[in-house]
Amino acid sequence: MATIDLYLMSPPGPEWQLRGRANFRSATAAPVDARAAIREWLGLADAIEERGGRVLCLIPERGTELTGLPYAAECGQIVEQSGELLFLLPSMFAPYRKGERALWRPVAETLGLKPVDVDDVWEAQGDVATFHGRTLLFFGGRTDPAGVMSAVNYFPDDALLFEIRQPAFHGNMAALPLDAAGKILVCPEVFLDDGLARLTKSFGSEVIVPVSVDEIRAYATNGLPMGNDVLVPHLVPERVTDLMKGWGLNVITLPMVELCEKAGGASRCLVSYARVDEAKITIPPELDYREQRARILADA
Repeated sequence: MATIDLYLMSPPGPEWQLRGRANFRSATAAPVDARAAIREWLGLADAIEERGGRVLCLIPERGTELTGLPYAAECGQIVEQSGELLFLLPSMFAPYRKGERALWRPVAETLGLKPVDVDDVWEAQGDVATFHGRTLLFFGGRTDPAGVMSAVNYFPDDALLFEIRQPAFHGNMAALPLDAAGKILVCPEVFLDDGLARLTKSFGSEVIVPVSVDEIRAYATNGLPMGNDVLVPHLVPERVTDLMKGWGLNVITLPMVELCEKAGGASRCLVSYARVDEAKITIPPELDYREQRARILADA
């Protein structure tokens, strides 16, 4: 079976702006430079493609009010059940993001995926991670308890559930699994109840490497791993990049002043990733980054 590494993404448009201001960076940030944001987004998409990933992009209509679309980790989650690829559609916490699901549904259908609505508040891959083949599901930042219980049935029976708290508004701020290094960067302070103890028991204390609240506010846990490479925003503290380099990982730093420093979402926030059977996916030209790159670049 030939597999393909899919990265679902959505570029900001030339009128993109901060609308919801729903996180600790965007709440007080200066207005964004939309065209600079497009160039930052292209830099990430190009870096993914250069490393063998296949970027699929939903290009929104000009002037859309759905300004959260570029943060595609919350667009949905591809899972396989009984040989069928499903696309679990989110139910967003923020009112200004609720309309995104209606745009991603036809994308899923065009790709050959079966859309499935998840009830309550569940923010998709923002709150899903894997480490050594084990699924980690998070709630408490934005995803609520009912939402994660609506989603859990679509994941393996041995999935681990963790409750987290702010400033980790998603699981991808609480922990960064790095399979290639056999390590997980974890912020202990945002795990509630016995979550950290269960994580440690499941994988071993030598795997868990702590980072501070200040470091996750600088997106220490929000890099995008691709094999031995990790694509990180420029804000990630040097101590954390040095740790990753010491484990033999290649750290690629990308400028993300608009998308991350101002808007509050880093490289991991900007993609929904899945490895799937290539024969089960159809990639039409309108979703193919390789076909659409020039069109996106023209707005930068």
